[in-house]
Amino acid sequence: MKKLLPIFFLFIYAAASAQNAPKKAFSVGLDLGIPTNSIYSIGFGGSGKAEVPIAGAASITVTAGFTSLYYKSSVFGNTQSADAATFIPLKAGVKYYLGDAFYIEGEAGTAIATNYEKDKLFAFALGPGFLIEISKNTAIDLGFRYENWGSGRIRQTGIRAAYRFAW
Repeated sequence: MKKLLPIFFLFIYAAASAQNAPKKAFSVGLDLGIPTNSIYSIGFGGSGKAEVPIAGAASITVTAGFTSLYYKSSVFGNTQSADAATFIPLKAGVKYYLGDAFYIEGEAGTAIATNYEKDKLFAFALGPGFLIEISKNTAIDLGFRYENWGSGRIRQTGIRAAYRFAW
């Protein structure tokens, strides 16, 4: 319980310091996926995200990307390993700013497999992030998330580093 107390106060401080309403924004970034309990060892990709404010500190987001997940044997140079599995994740969600630069985000949608089974997996993601301001309308967006595709078939920790511009 003592360990959770500083986190609780951080959230209270961030919520109390929220002053600026979010703006319309678009970001383009690189994604890193670290799968857990999976046949995959690592994932790399890219994504674009649009953000439209709806009320107060809340925004609606739409994300589209491309991700390659590499099999565990591929990392060690096994010549018998299969090509990477590729997916097109398409998600919509809500982003809520706890302060000027900190946010939490939840998304749901689909991850479409493009090279093997051609499955359409239900996908959801949840996690925090923050903005590092470069200028008045540009920032680096660093987001961290837990992702689950296909009811646990693919679970991963995702990290997204993106260039964000707002208007």
